[in-house]
Amino acid sequence: MIDKFIEYASEGVRSFLVFILSVYNNLVGIAAGMLGQDPAAWNSAGWSLVKNVNNIFLGIGGVLVAIFFLMGFCADSVDIKQDFRIENILRMFIKLSIAEFFVINALTLVQTLFGLATGIIGKLRGNGLTFKYSVPNEVNEILKDPLNHDITGGTGALMLVVLLIVEIIFLLITIGCGAMILLEAYQRFFKILMLAPYGTLASSTIAGNHMLGHSAESFWKYALCTIMDAVTMYMALALSAAVISSGSLGLTQNQTGVMYVFAWMLESSFVCMSTLGMVKGAEMVTQKALGI
Repeated sequence: MIDKFIEYASEGVRSFLVFILSVYNNLVGIAAGMLGQDPAAWNSAGWSLVKNVNNIFLGIGGVLVAIFFLMGFCADSVDIKQDFRIENILRMFIKLSIAEFFVINALTLVQTLFGLATGIIGKLRGNGLTFKYSVPNEVNEILKDPLNHDITGGTGALMLVVLLIVEIIFLLITIGCGAMILLEAYQRFFKILMLAPYGTLASSTIAGNHMLGHSAESFWKYALCTIMDAVTMYMALALSAAVISSGSLGLTQNQTGVMYVFAWMLESSFVCMSTLGMVKGAEMVTQKALGI
């Protein structure tokens, strides 16, 4: 009678684990799919709004280009230390032309940067990287045949009940992390949609002197970092999937039966939380990697 209960409960635990990972995979799958899209493909209505806002900013940026150019021209012309030769005047007008180019094409350049990130993610997918988690074969074997893995009698039944309680905690941790990862992917897109129109205003400072030009430099560095965050986040998801599926953190070593399953859920919970941390910290990792 107890052995029948153990077999039934063990199969229930295994099915529940498969369900938990399937829900997690769906959440992370949506997030990973978003990371490989540009804003226009992700939400055309949102991108249309950004384009309309950019058209408004474009008129303001054109005025600011003229203002910043005059400010820079006047500042350099009255500086007695400045060797104000014809080549310096030519340099100012070259900066003016560059500023006009960036102001007019800021949104197009942002989309081009997106093409870089989506292209890299496409190559990663082509090389077989996956973000799907699966229950390891060892765990499946234990739960499919518990009686041959020393899960018998009253002690085995009690251990399975405890394991089911732990599995509920594992559900909360895993699904919670998956939902937070999806939220991070959504927030990244909203961040990009909000910052894109400011490229027009920031680029207008190129027409000024070197002090004003830092605004444009800061914007384009931030834009590149935010866009390339997608690659870092995608690699974090793929890496954690490989680690969880292989069960290679060491907690399962020298463990058998229920303790092996418990150790696997513990290390999987740890990796899920670490994955969430890596996704949330993707911006800092990208900044450090690119030296921005």
